[in-house]
Amino acid sequence: MKLQWQVNGSIISVVHGDDETITELTDDGIDELRQMLADARRSPEAWNDFLDCFVDDEEVIARVKAKSPR
Repeated sequence: MKLQWQVNGSIISVVHGDDETITELTDDGIDELRQMLADARRSPEAWNDFLDCFVDDEEVIARVKAKSPR
C-alpha cells in the first residue's frame, strides 16, 4: 500500500493506491472559504458573480438564483 500526500496551500490531498484520493481543506482553507462567502453575500450582484465563477452546474445556479437572498 502506498500513500502520497500533496499539500497545496489550503488543500491537502492524500492518494491511496491507484483509485482513491481524499481531498480536504486545512483550517486556513476553511477560513478562506468563509471569507469568500462573506464577500459574495454583500450584494445580489456579488452573489450571482460568485455562483457564475465557482458553480459548474447551470441547473444549480438557476435554482439558487431563483430564491431570494437570506
